[in-house]
Amino acid sequence: MKFEVTKNEADKHLFKVPTLRNIALTAPYFHNGKIRTLEDAVRIMGKLQLNKDLTDDQVNDVAAFLNSLTGEFPKIEMPRLPAKNV
Repeated sequence: MKFEVTKNEADKHLFKVPTLRNIALTAPYFHNGKIRTLEDAVRIMGKLQLNKDLTDDQVNDVAAFLNSLTGEFPKIEMPRLPAKNV
């Protein structure tokens, strides 16, 4: 919980949630990288989080939505160390 880090009362019951942006590009999935496809990950999470066996159409719909979150990666300027004078 965010409160445990900030100790701010307004942060109680708030959690950091990882972004789903570009999730379709980040295979393999889960903490151990065991799941190779987004569709398999959706099917597993449907069972674990909803206790439902999702149909193929439902899995494909969720995967299509997650694929729609794919976009350009933000440009990140990496800092450069000053040149070393020899």
